[in-house]
Amino acid sequence: MKKFEQIIGYKEIAAAVDLPINEICNLIDPKDLSELTFRYLEKNEILEVEDKVQSTLNDIALPKAGADRLDTWEQGWSEILVNIRSEGVTRKTLTPQYFHHNTFRYAGRYIQSETYDFEQNLFEIFRTIIVKKYLETAGHIVELGCGTGINLFLISKILKNTKLTGCDWSEASQQIISHINLSLKEKIVPINLNLLTLKGWENIEINSTTAILTFHALEQLGANTELLIAAIVDAKPQICVHIEPIIELYDLRNEFDKKAHSYHIKRNYLKGFYSSLIRLENSGKIKLLKVKRTEFGSKFHEAYTIIVWKVV
Repeated sequence: MKKFEQIIGYKEIAAAVDLPINEICNLIDPKDLSELTFRYLEKNEILEVEDKVQSTLNDIALPKAGADRLDTWEQGWSEILVNIRSEGVTRKTLTPQYFHHNTFRYAGRYIQSETYDFEQNLFEIFRTIIVKKYLETAGHIVELGCGTGINLFLISKILKNTKLTGCDWSEASQQIISHINLSLKEKIVPINLNLLTLKGWENIEINSTTAILTFHALEQLGANTELLIAAIVDAKPQICVHIEPIIELYDLRNEFDKKAHSYHIKRNYLKGFYSSLIRLENSGKIKLLKVKRTEFGSKFHEAYTIIVWKVV
């Protein structure tokens, strides 16, 4: 039997998000770290993972991100809607279907987690940290691409009096949020928004007390982010926080990173977003407050880079 003797603790979390350990201790509870046990893969296992990654890269039928996948997301969130109608609104029933793996990239190596909740638990820690660190003074939080509403559901437990709005291009997403509101007496505002065309953007109330938030949502836009960035800059929110896959941060001198870079391109994930923000900062229009690659992700790529910025 394999032994899971490694653990992600305060020190590792602090390094991942680039914050002092004492600050991390104040932001998260020790029990949040209790299920972050893992082991490093052995040589033969690494070869198996690399073969799987290469096979995936060679798959000509691998789905690509973009507008033509709207039906896929509608179907996926409709399945979640069916679940919450029958089982109620909980963290478990709101968890997207893609959180079901136990092999990951972490700090330049492949690892296997002891449980299948590992990724969701680590994501919850990252989310809690950025919510408490950057969003506590916001009067209104708008999540773009809110999907199943799980992020807003969990944020509502941290920031109990903050106005929340969830935007998504899936109608099932808006129905899920309505169920969250009904079940938990929340007042999350659901808005149908197409992030590619910005149809529905005019229905979002954004002012100087608003925070814009995305979790793994912009990855579906590919290179089509200029319209959204311009709209955000024009709206002048208080702050913008993202946890997304950022292709520009991979080191192409590193074979481990080259594989993730190739997968990112193969899936047509987010491209040019970070570069656009750098150009805007250089022109004096925005200020980048944090850019940190956490070095965690699936066995294929890393979708947990943290970017925080504001309009100036």
